[in-house]
Amino acid sequence: MKARLDGWRRMPILLTLVALAGSALLVPVYLGQGLPWGHAIAAALMVAVPGVFLGGCAWRFARRPRQGLGRRRALVVHGLAAMGFAVAWTVAIYLLALPVHREAAQAFLYNGAPWQLVGGLILYAAIAANAQWLRTREQLTEQALVASRAELQALRAQLDPHFLFNTLHSLTQLARDDSAATEQALERFGDLMRYVLHSGRSDTPEVTLEDELAFIRHYLALEQLRLGERLGVEEALDPEALELAVPSLLLQPLVENAVRHGIAPRLEGGTFRLAAAVEEGSLVVEVADDGQGADAEACRLGAGLGLSTVRRQLELHYPGRSRMQVTTAPGRGFAVRLVLPGHLPQGRAS
Repeated sequence: MKARLDGWRRMPILLTLVALAGSALLVPVYLGQGLPWGHAIAAALMVAVPGVFLGGCAWRFARRPRQGLGRRRALVVHGLAAMGFAVAWTVAIYLLALPVHREAAQAFLYNGAPWQLVGGLILYAAIAANAQWLRTREQLTEQALVASRAELQALRAQLDPHFLFNTLHSLTQLARDDSAATEQALERFGDLMRYVLHSGRSDTPEVTLEDELAFIRHYLALEQLRLGERLGVEEALDPEALELAVPSLLLQPLVENAVRHGIAPRLEGGTFRLAAAVEEGSLVVEVADDGQGADAEACRLGAGLGLSTVRRQLELHYPGRSRMQVTTAPGRGFAVRLVLPGHLPQGRAS
């Protein structure tokens, strides 16, 4: 919305600059006709000032949407408006000049008015074309934004059942092996579901890294109830990074992959590591495990729901402004490094 307002507000400023430039070009012309400096400047302003005022009116008129008119009717409307603009500008110049220098005003009416009318038509066409260009650009931007939001919702709709099924599977295993821990696990599960549901209903797609990590800790605590000492957790977190923004549920697929595919299949288990820091204004998050690893080429191609979902989320949230690096090899663990734009979530003061 701010970009839209900036675009619409820029035109009056541009009109004023063009008018001043035109006045500067007209002054030597009037000096060449024998007018003194004061009269030459006054004559130039008589042309420029009405142009700025009427140009602003034309801009307000041209920017109004006219989808219901059709192309032909819209062209007729703009044609009539262009003629009205040109005539009004010419008449305004004549009326301003008449009390100051009657002979010059009469000379303008018979000699300069035709060229002034042509200039008015050209200026209106430029104003209307610029307004249409801005409107088209806004529509394309809004369409892209709507499409991105729809795709993010589709990604989340795909991810949520997958996460829910896997978590319920963990609860089932835990209930069979340790019924005493099941009640605690169900409480953790409730915390997880509250976060997922809140993220799905929220109008803001970003949360603080601290909020996202609270969700991750609930998930890891639930998995630790199932895996016990086989799942170790290490954190290295820069306090400055915790207040920065990340897309909600961005880290969940990475954490789940690390636990389920890297650590859980090994009899000896493994350690999950999570690090976050601020580097050169960017938020850097690293998710790693020392588990069984994977084929690096398959990961580069985005095999699997988790990595492909994270990649697509980054493309939609931060097009061209984020990086994702995967480091892995069979038997050598798995690490993902995310570099995101460092900023606070929407609605939070800096």
